[in-house]
Amino acid sequence: MNKSFIVLAAVAITLLSCNSSNKPFSIESERVGHLNKEDHIKDLYTIFMKDSVVGDSLAIINGTLDTKVEIFEKGGAPLLTLNPVTDSINYIGSVRVLDSRFKTDKGISLKSTFEEVSKAYTVDKIQTTFSSVMITLKDTDIYLTIDRKELPEDLRYGSIGIIEAIQIPATAPIKNLMISWQR
Repeated sequence: MNKSFIVLAAVAITLLSCNSSNKPFSIESERVGHLNKEDHIKDLYTIFMKDSVVGDSLAIINGTLDTKVEIFEKGGAPLLTLNPVTDSINYIGSVRVLDSRFKTDKGISLKSTFEEVSKAYTVDKIQTTFSSVMITLKDTDIYLTIDRKELPEDLRYGSIGIIEAIQIPATAPIKNLMISWQR
């Protein structure tokens, strides 16, 4: 009887520890690590109590932040950059992933290539900027950039109207991985 109880308790603890809130580096539809889409700016110190939150402390505590906040591991490694939505209640508007350990449910991270991204997701829109190509993924809040220096020579410079996914080399690495929770 005693052994059965111990085994049952161990199994229950194992199952409970496997939920998404214990995946500190997962990117899900409404969650990035410990951060949830509905979290308020004023809760950042609680959410990241084991990490370092760098930003205007008073504005974070009051929930009135209007500039970015950076999250670092206690050892100093950068994890995330958060941009607030300045509304009557401050929420996170966008998240920039800085650590390659963060992965989507389809295995995409900062170490992924364009080929891996295009196999895992449907590319919704491609826009060019001066130094990069911004790619929005269909049915997700995820968008990413690829440095224009990764493009073929004739697409690297000047203004380019439209770039098609087929023009982006399969081996092009992701430069930035971001999640937009704009309301």
